[in-house]
Amino acid sequence: MANRAANAAAWKRSSNHDPVKRELLGSVAAILLPIEKLKQPSPRGVPFEQEIHEFLFTNLNGYTVASGNISGHWKDHDGRDYYGEHREYRVALPPSPTAQHTLELFLATLAREMRESCIYLEHAGQSYLIYAAA
Repeated sequence: MANRAANAAAWKRSSNHDPVKRELLGSVAAILLPIEKLKQPSPRGVPFEQEIHEFLFTNLNGYTVASGNISGHWKDHDGRDYYGEHREYRVALPPSPTAQHTLELFLATLAREMRESCIYLEHAGQSYLIYAAA
């Protein structure tokens, strides 16, 4: 017990100057994409998965992909029932006025090219359906 107290006291002394370095990356956005379409070629002839990687890595400095599938049921505004299996991408959106808009434009284009009516986006405690670009 005395050893624990001594360790705690030593830690407290060493942490008075706060040696922890942290960097705010932004707020987390989660995107659900249809898993069966990720390996399909985009209109540019490369898999959608690769284009998603390039966009998120280049424009938002990286991302995380959840392993495994996420499945769900939902109803649209007309009451039609849908089911889908998705892969979740998580990205930190920097605190800039254009970051969320840039991501939404990409997702709207992606929805159109994947022939999806919309893509699910969660950001800052809000849920959005990003509809395919016209």
